[in-house]
Order: sequence, then structure tokens, then C-alpha cells
Amino acid sequence: MPSSFHTLPTIAGMPRSCLCLALAAIPVMAFSQAADAPSTQLETVQIQAEKQQNNEDNFVARKTTGVLRSDAPLFETAQSISVVTQRQIEEKQVRSVAEALESVAGVASGSYGRRGWDDFIIRGQISSAQTYVDGLRAQTSTNVLRSEDIFGIGSIEVVKGPTSVGFGLALPGGLVNLTTKRPQAESFSRAGISVGSYGLKEANFDLNYSPDASRKGAFRIVGRASDQNDPTDYVYFKNQYLAGSYNFDLDGRNELSVIASYQHRNYIRNQGIPQNYEKYGRNVFIGEPDRSYEVDSYRLGANYAHYFDNEWVFRQNFALTKGSSLSNSVFAAANARFPLVARQINYQDKQDVNIALDNYLQRNFKFDRVNYELTAGVDMMRERSDYYQRVDNINPFNADNPVYGVTSIKEGKPSHNLTYSQYVGLYLRNTIKIDEKWIVGLNGRHDWTRVEIQDRLAGGSVSNSNTAFTGSASLMYQASEFLAPYVSYSTSFMPVTDAGINGTLLNPEEGKQTELGVKFQALDRRVQGYLAVYDLRRKNVTENDATLGYAVQTGEQTTKGFEAEVAASLTRQWNVSAAYSYIPSARTSQSLTASEIGKRINHVPKNAGSVFTQYYFNPDRLGWNMGAGLRMQGARTAQRGTAFVNLAKYTLLDLNVGYEAKSWGLSLAIKNLLDKDYVQGTTPNAQLLSFGSPRTLMVSARFKY
Repeated sequence: MPSSFHTLPTIAGMPRSCLCLALAAIPVMAFSQAADAPSTQLETVQIQAEKQQNNEDNFVARKTTGVLRSDAPLFETAQSISVVTQRQIEEKQVRSVAEALESVAGVASGSYGRRGWDDFIIRGQISSAQTYVDGLRAQTSTNVLRSEDIFGIGSIEVVKGPTSVGFGLALPGGLVNLTTKRPQAESFSRAGISVGSYGLKEANFDLNYSPDASRKGAFRIVGRASDQNDPTDYVYFKNQYLAGSYNFDLDGRNELSVIASYQHRNYIRNQGIPQNYEKYGRNVFIGEPDRSYEVDSYRLGANYAHYFDNEWVFRQNFALTKGSSLSNSVFAAANARFPLVARQINYQDKQDVNIALDNYLQRNFKFDRVNYELTAGVDMMRERSDYYQRVDNINPFNADNPVYGVTSIKEGKPSHNLTYSQYVGLYLRNTIKIDEKWIVGLNGRHDWTRVEIQDRLAGGSVSNSNTAFTGSASLMYQASEFLAPYVSYSTSFMPVTDAGINGTLLNPEEGKQTELGVKFQALDRRVQGYLAVYDLRRKNVTENDATLGYAVQTGEQTTKGFEAEVAASLTRQWNVSAAYSYIPSARTSQSLTASEIGKRINHVPKNAGSVFTQYYFNPDRLGWNMGAGLRMQGARTAQRGTAFVNLAKYTLLDLNVGYEAKSWGLSLAIKNLLDKDYVQGTTPNAQLLSFGSPRTLMVSARFKY
């Protein structure tokens, strides 16, 4: 690694925006000094060591420590945040992160049809690479996307809008944070098996040991193995996952938790089929059955906390992630049409190593009628991405005479790049609560980033360094214990690794958003929800142009919309959730290509929604239970150059029924009960269609001790 990769800016060169952070901290320092002075009447608020809400057991989430770095309730947060809890995952019987996100307002999931990967769009902006695990970025590169095993996830947190002030480099649509299952304050043993449509076979286990009914000294190990074919011929998905976590039994002032996980995926990627498929059917596979993806992912994480005598708390979050992806899959070439489909072999060898670290100090103050929460920290990330690719032209696939096998190869020009990415960020988060009614949020952050790309074949390298100040401001009024309107403004930036016409790296993408909304809760906080309208803008939008052979920044995209979402445990026996999004405007507002101005952003429906309900016939939740859900996706368009596709709207009905005993349970889940035939999305070039899953059945047995 070159020495330049390690070069960081000095404090002496701190720009004006960092001075803003320092000035913002002056009132906090005054509070802190007052706390230590004997003449003041300052009260301190004790920060409890074990305060994280267990989103695994509850249908409705009330807090989300992972993305907020705070114990503040969601009801008091002036930001649109959705949480898919573990109970929701289990009751809806979803099998992937992408499927779980289908019930989140403002999120379009699986739009590119790349089964095996988690694709999602948040508020009209592609956000698939915006995946975090336990509050830390999993990767920055987008060449090969991730697909985290949902069985190892305790909850899924979705933050809508720019998030740079909390997470550094980020796209403006939002992010998805996955919280992993951690040791609990009880001992239990759970196991399950499932069989279903298209040869589904799955086995899983979840073991937790807790001495003295405490999280301290507790250990947990979870694992899953699954195998399933796809409705498309020859396509399959095999997955193995194993994770172990341990909470050290330290003294009362220190906490330490570690987790290690391994995931292996082997699958045939279903790219889609040409648009003139009617004569040949939707299940035709145009690749090669013996050419698959092999993906391995290793992760080691640690969380540490120290509680000082003066009520300050220091927290540290660390993760080391290593990813490996190998493929020689066969895909359709550009302008693919039946019956004779031009094809290519896409050789990929990608090796990633990512190190992420977040350190911050936190304290709550109470001064007269003012409650003050301060969080000040520094986070950093370094990533090394080694990516080799070669695309070879091969013999076409003849749909009129389908015979597989590679009989001719015309080798393409390989590329082999080594990309180093790093950032360091200083952030300050201020939350001021006045008279238990007004909540003011003033947050600022300054980032230093550097990207360097080395060409391993041609030699030479290009690099780009950027600094950016991002911030957010919000105001919330708690009109009652049930209703809290708010307004917020936030900004973001994202360095890019794409090179322009001269081989130099392009400018960072930027974003900003204004949001007006209202949070609501009821029934002793068992009902949580929000309504919001927003205006989001993304500048310096970057796209790779296959015709030109380099990347271009097309200008600006704007998204304006409305969201509504609610999750409710109406009684101990009855859970309900609903979400709706309306995006009347999602368009390219500025572009170097005049014909692109005004076009709607790909795969963004005007209307989308979902509703789900689960009912237990007995108050103790033993015996019979039933659930049903509707998923609605409005009409969309996809276009790239001259390629254009109209995607029809669809509504899907899901149904489940189960029986629970004290030590075992059985369930039947039916997805797409009416066997609706629908197109879920297209490839990014808008040429190939990807069909959604037909009716599928899954029978599961669970054992609990």
C-alpha cells in the first residue's frame, strides 16, 4: 500500500467548517464546566449500562440505538426511521433482507431482479451499497453487492434521507443498518427446519447461554444452511451462515462484546430474459448451468463501553470485514433479443478488506428546564478492493434449439484495479430538549476522504482527495404524549471511484433534503408511526457510459414525496403494520444530455404500499395463529438510452397459518397466494426483464427449549 494512502490532514490545516464544529461545542463545554463547579445547580442524568431495547422480541420498535448512537425514543427523533424487528421478520416469514424491505415506506426492493443480492432504492435513489452492519459500513465498492443472511439479523433499521452527518460518505436516499443477534439475558435452545417450493431445504439453530440471567458473560451462536432452486431453469441458491458472539463479564464500568461470522454463498445468477419472451416463456435460462458465483464473507466485530465517574460514557465500535467473490458467469450481451441471444462470459475476481472504527463520548445534562445530550466522536474507515474483470464474447444462445455449452470464445480486454479508499470524520451531535416540549437538533461533521486507484495491468494510478462539511438541523414540538410534528434539513456527500474522459476521478456526489413530518404513538407506545413529506436533491449524479467508455456526471436528480408508516401491537394477540409512499416527482432535473431532462428515475413507482396483520387466538400466543399481508407496487418505467420498458403495477397477497406449543411450532407460509404473474424489474441497462416469484409454499417446524 502506498504511503499516500496513510496520509491524513493535520489539525493545523483545519478548514472553516471544522471551526463551526468547535464553535458549536462551546455551549456544551460551558455546561460541562458548570457540572464540575460546586456553585451550580446542575443535575446529571445517569446513563445506564444496559439500556438497549430488545427489538428481537417486540413487534413494535421504540428505540434504535444502532443508527442514532442514542437511547432517545423514535418518537422524539426528527427523522424518518423505520425498524423491521425480529418478530416482524418471523411473522411475515421473509427469507432475505430485500424481501423484508418490501414492507418499508419509501423503499423499492429487488428492482433489478438480481436474486442473490440485496437491491433496494430509498426515496428514488439507488442505495444498494448503503448497507451497514451494527452501525459500520460493510463496503464502499459496488462491483459486487452483498446479501447478508437474514437469520443472523436481530432487526433492520432504515434511515431515509441524507445520513452523512452520522455516517460520513453516503448517498442521499438513505441507508440500511443490520443489527446482528447478540447474547440475551436468558438461556435457550432453538432449532428449525423448512421445506418448500422449488426444492427448498433449510435447517437453522440459535443457542444462547446466560449465567445468572444476565447479558454479562452470555454467549450466543446461530447458524443456517439453505438450498433452493429458482423458477428460472438451472438457477439455484445455496447459503451457509455461522456466527458466534460473547459478552465479557467485566466490572460495572466496562462492557465488551465481540462477534465473529462467516457466510458462504454459491448461486447461479438469474440475469433476466429479453423483452420478446412471449413465444419462449419466462423460465428460459440464457446463461450456462455450470458457471456460478462463489462468495465468502468474514466479519469480526467488537463493541466496547466505559462509564466514567463524571457521567461521561466512551463507546467504541470496530469491525473487520473480508469479502471474496469469484465468478465466470455467462450473461446476455447488449441488445439481446430472442431467438438468438448474444452472450458474454463475465470473469470476476474481487477481494475486499474493510476496517471500520467509530469512537465517541456521550453525556446527558439537565440544566433547569433544559435537557441536553451531547455526542462527540471520530470515525474512520479504510478499504482495499482488488478487482479483476474480463468480458469475453461467446457463442449465442439459440432459444429455438436450446443447447448449452461454450463452443467459441473471443477474449475481451481485461482490467485489474486496486482501489484504496479511506475517510476520517469528526462529528458533533447536539440534542436539546426544552420544557419537555421542544427538541432541537444541531449536528455537524467534517470528513477527509482519499481514493486511489492503481491499474495493475497498464501501470500508473489516479487519486483524489476531498474534504466536506455536512450537517443537519431539526426542530420538533411534542404537542402531546401522542403527537410530535417536526421539520428537518440535512446534507450529504459521497466520493466516487469512477474516472471521467481524462482518466481523472470525478467530483463527489452531493445531496440535500428538507423534510416536514409528524411522529405519533399510542396505547402505551405499542403504536409507533410517522407521516412525512420531503424534497430531496442529488447533484453530480454519476453513470458509466458504455458508448463513451468512461463515466459521466449527468447533473441533478430531484425526488419529492410523501410517506406514511405505522406498526402496532393493538393487543397481545393482534399485530398490524402498514406503509404507503407517494412519489409524484422523481426526475432528472439537470443533465448534460438535454433529452434526459424531465425523465423519471428508473424503477421508482408513484404509489407503493403494504399492509400486514397477524392474530393469535390465545392471549399466551400458544395454539393457532393466522396472518395475511398485501404488497402493492405501482407502475414504473426503466430506460437507458434508446431502451425503454413500461413496468405494470401489481398487488400480491401473502398468507400464513401456524400452531405454537411450548416446545415446538408448525407453520405454513404462502407467498403470492393468487399466483400473480408480474415483472419485478429490469437490468440496469433496461434491456432484460426479471420476473417476480410465482406462488411459493414453505412449511416450517420449530423446536424451543
